[in-house]
Amino acid sequence: MSLYDIKNKLYKKDEDANLSAHGTSEYNPRAESARPENNLAEGDAWAEKQTGFDAEQKKAIGKGAIALAGVLGIILLALGFYFLKYWSFSEERMKLEIAGPDKAQSGKLLTYEIRYDNNNHAGLENAVLKITYPESFKPEENPNFKPESLTSGTFDLGNIAGRGQGKAIFNGRIYSSKGALVYLKAEMIFTPSGFSTQYVSQNQLGINVDSTPLEIEAMAPQNVSSGDEINYLISYKNTGPEDLEGIRIRAVYPAGFSFSSSVPRVFEGDNIWYIGRVSAGGSGKVEISGKLEGNRDEIRVMEASVGTFESGAFVAYGGENVSTKIVSSPLIISQIVNGARSLNVNAGEGLNFEISYKNEGTIGLKNVIVTETLDSPVLDYSELDSTGGYYDAEKKTITWKASDHPELKNLEPGKGGMIRFSIKVKNVIPIASANDKNFVISSISKIDSPDIPTPVSMNKIIAGNKMDMKLNSKLVLDVKGYHTDPNISNSGAIPPKVGQETTYAIHWIARNVSNDVTSARVESVLPTGVTMTGKIFPEDAKVSYNERNNSISWEIGNIGAGTGILSSPKEVSFQVKVKPSVEQVGREMPLLNSSTFSAKDSFTGADLSVVFEGKTTELREDASLGSNYKVME
Repeated sequence: MSLYDIKNKLYKKDEDANLSAHGTSEYNPRAESARPENNLAEGDAWAEKQTGFDAEQKKAIGKGAIALAGVLGIILLALGFYFLKYWSFSEERMKLEIAGPDKAQSGKLLTYEIRYDNNNHAGLENAVLKITYPESFKPEENPNFKPESLTSGTFDLGNIAGRGQGKAIFNGRIYSSKGALVYLKAEMIFTPSGFSTQYVSQNQLGINVDSTPLEIEAMAPQNVSSGDEINYLISYKNTGPEDLEGIRIRAVYPAGFSFSSSVPRVFEGDNIWYIGRVSAGGSGKVEISGKLEGNRDEIRVMEASVGTFESGAFVAYGGENVSTKIVSSPLIISQIVNGARSLNVNAGEGLNFEISYKNEGTIGLKNVIVTETLDSPVLDYSELDSTGGYYDAEKKTITWKASDHPELKNLEPGKGGMIRFSIKVKNVIPIASANDKNFVISSISKIDSPDIPTPVSMNKIIAGNKMDMKLNSKLVLDVKGYHTDPNISNSGAIPPKVGQETTYAIHWIARNVSNDVTSARVESVLPTGVTMTGKIFPEDAKVSYNERNNSISWEIGNIGAGTGILSSPKEVSFQVKVKPSVEQVGREMPLLNSSTFSAKDSFTGADLSVVFEGKTTELREDASLGSNYKVME
């Protein structure tokens, strides 16, 4: 086609519609404006992808919208449930309080109300009120209160309705010293209705002990040399308006203390005294004597308390501590008795003392004096051999000076010596009352010199040594025999005849002198030809007989001090029978071999055993027999 034809074709009056359409396209620079986007043909596939979503995209969007709506629904439900539960129950709306005195007198009855208030719509299930308190607080008996331990117990409250409230009454006494602070703690443990979680609501009250009805004061020396005697004094006074019953004093001794004696006598062990009733304004004291050992400069503390006995345990109204310092002296002294530093002694026993002393200082000491104090009602001072020392009968003290022992005139450093003396325990122990028991012989030796230095603000240090000897109880057994007896009827020939049976009643009479004893027992063996018939008086006595070895025993058990002296002795009688043989003609016939009386001393801990002679048909205690005790044909 020529250029002319093309020109005519393009610019002819009736141009091609298709070509004119191109003139208005966005690609025609002479067009008035670009075609709007929405003028694209509806069938244009490219345009559809730019302005809409396909089916899969729409499906995914729908699922996402549903999931989002679900999450929002769950959140809304959770929030609703939370606010519903909060409306039903909140710990903040659970109130627990302890109402009662916050000041108390030791030993006085106290009453407390533990109040609980459930301000929730929800009820409380399986509610338990737990009370916790120190050991010094002793609850009163209450059928609704169940003790768990020495320091806690519970009230079972069961179920508590919504908006419900109530209280528990809790009574008790505080046993503590003035100024003590005691806490009561209340915890209510429960599960709200419709909940699975257990909650605890709690509160506590501090109680200040501002007074005590019994005042106590303890005194002790500030300093003591190791091994020397020490004395404690415990004083008490009822400052309250009411009488007090069942009062006891208790001492807790420091390490190294050895108890010797006390006034009044100790009630239990070596550290508890039963005072009993103390009237309003009444007072008293306990004096304790013993020995304290320790290392130089050690501080030893004794704890004294006053109180009563509750539920099997001592509870204190108050207490006080005192301390003593162990000091040393350049002079040392010690003693032994019968070769021992510790021993129990028996009635009638001789005691041989050896007192050793030495100067362990750095300077010589002049005019040294040694003393020994022996004060006991069971010693026989008429048997004292002081080996040159001077005995002061009023003070019960022996004194040795340089005039008696020249080495005491000037005791050089490192030098020492020994003093010996002896004394005897009485054969008969004086028993006049129930208080005459548990005797202790205390020997206190001391050594001193004017050259011993005295430290500033301290008493002069005098070396001493104390030794305590406990007296074992004395067991006494009387063995008697009768043909004519008030309790057991006997028969047979008198005097006894060969081949004929004759019966006798043997009596065991047991006495115990100065200490309580346990496991008391008497035993013996019947000689050959003598047998037991089975008759016993009293019939319930614990007498047993072994036919195989002919042994016989009597189980006594416990025997109190003074039995047979202040009260009737323990006694049993049993019948034996004899059948003399020809070779016994003209002689008395044995009825019982030697008897052994044994027991355990409750005071000294010693195993006691004493042997007593046997019996024959020569029964001088039976006046009806006279001289008719030898066997006849």
